Amino acid sequence: MKYKTSLITILWGSLLCFTLSVVAQNSLQYQKDSLRQAIEHAEGIDKLKSYNKLYYLYMSEVADDQKMDTLLMLFTQVEAEAIKQGNVEMQGMVYGNTIISHINRKEYDEIIQKAPGYLDFYIRHELWKFYYQINMQLITAYNLKGDYKQAAEAAELMFDRARKREDKAGMALALYATGITYNVQNRWKEEEECFRECAGLLWEVSGYDNILTQSYAFLCTALRAQAQYDKLLQLVPDYEKAIARFEKSSGRTQPEARGNLYVALMNTYIDTKDYDKAGEYLSKLESIVNNNISKYELARAKALIFQSQGDYRKALAVIDSATAGIDESDFSLNDTRKIKMEILARMGRVDEALALLDQFIATNDTIKNVEVNARFDELRTQYEVEKHIAGKERNFHYLLFALAICLVLALLLAGAFYYNRTIALKNRKLYERIKEQDRLADELSRLENIRQSESSPEDSGKTAGATELFAPSGEQQNLVIRLQEYLLSDDNLSNTDINRDDIISALGTNKNTLTDVVKAVTGKSPMEYMRTLKVEEARRKLDSHPELTIEAIAFSCGFNIPSTFYRLFRKQYGISPTEYRKMATSQEK
Repeated sequence: MKYKTSLITILWGSLLCFTLSVVAQNSLQYQKDSLRQAIEHAEGIDKLKSYNKLYYLYMSEVADDQKMDTLLMLFTQVEAEAIKQGNVEMQGMVYGNTIISHINRKEYDEIIQKAPGYLDFYIRHELWKFYYQINMQLITAYNLKGDYKQAAEAAELMFDRARKREDKAGMALALYATGITYNVQNRWKEEEECFRECAGLLWEVSGYDNILTQSYAFLCTALRAQAQYDKLLQLVPDYEKAIARFEKSSGRTQPEARGNLYVALMNTYIDTKDYDKAGEYLSKLESIVNNNISKYELARAKALIFQSQGDYRKALAVIDSATAGIDESDFSLNDTRKIKMEILARMGRVDEALALLDQFIATNDTIKNVEVNARFDELRTQYEVEKHIAGKERNFHYLLFALAICLVLALLLAGAFYYNRTIALKNRKLYERIKEQDRLADELSRLENIRQSESSPEDSGKTAGATELFAPSGEQQNLVIRLQEYLLSDDNLSNTDINRDDIISALGTNKNTLTDVVKAVTGKSPMEYMRTLKVEEARRKLDSHPELTIEAIAFSCGFNIPSTFYRLFRKQYGISPTEYRKMATSQEK
């Protein structure tokens, strides 16, 4: 009879549950039908609000493929109505809810495909709050697909746009997204820096207290991973202030935020072997209603605390409860096995501990293989990315180097052109001055001949007497003329064997007289005067004998070493023989 009563009770209970389920489904469908009727008769903003309520009902059922298809069609209808009414805010809200629906279904490719267009829409219409929210969803999609480079680039772009607008909230959200990207890569130091800066910015704005408390939770995770327990404990007062601010702004307690703080402190004290304080925070966690804390996390903490107190039976019971429900592939399973092995060993149950050790090693090897392969894939991807970036940087540097070389060559060419032009102008002026001196010398010679032919002997005497005080005598000039005629005749200039004694003998004078006379008339010594005549003769031959080389002319004028001729020519005329001939040739043309 007792058994029959129990069976009846179970049957009635099952029927009641089924009835309640059907009633709930009928109630939801009734709400949908009512909203559809309201949409048919509504206009303007009321119509958009009814649409909004309807698609929120469907968003709770996105796990169902058919309901998701209906929801996407509904989003399309709301978008069209919002465009028709010119309501860009409602249009932006539809785009945001579309992305959230795909996130709930883990359709990350859909998010990556759609989000960029939606973000452009938000930028055009300056819907920055939507922009930041959807950008964070896009970064989440990149992270969950393992595309950390794209996630980091999207977060950096988001930060730059917010900084240009001097939007501290936007900058903080970008840092928050970047910090999560570092978190999934176990890059703890970079994560710590991001969340510290993020929290600093969020203290200066309002409306983001939830993100602020979550930033502190991630910051605690990063510090604990680096075993920086002192820094973590120093962070607690600010963390508690952030929670208090969140509770004040929301008008209710925030068990999840407080739970995250207590978990961080409980694990910190477990890591530092301070199990008494760890027990205090474990008690606080258990006292929180709807704390949403992992049951495994609590059971693991309890086991470690019971073990520290020597209560191995309770510790074993708790760790067994933690093991139940953990997936074989989960690393947490091996973590619990490690704790359980230690408990069994302390209880003297060595055989069980060794058996568990074999399972631990087998699972650990599998996990390591998976981790090694994943790490290898990550390194290979990172290598390819870095190789691509290095290639781009190398090509950019090559381009800069080539541009620098082109610039230097252009400057050198410009400098060479300017120098050559300046030298050419200078040489032309020198050449013209030399020719002008030749013309004046010829004119003076002509006038002197005319004067001598027209003047009487008395006039000559008077002129000579008048100039006697200021100029060399006629005998001295006559001796210099004879010297010039002697040197220019019979190729004596080119005869290197002629010396001073030969000249003195040919002129019928003595050494002192010759030296004094030449000095008085020309201001030079006889040898200097000879070199001057040689250079003048060579210059005349450069004009009259273009078929001869400069070296041949130099030899014909008594210069056995061409470099000596070049040096004396430049010294006398300020221009080289080559430049002189070039100018003479250009003048003839």
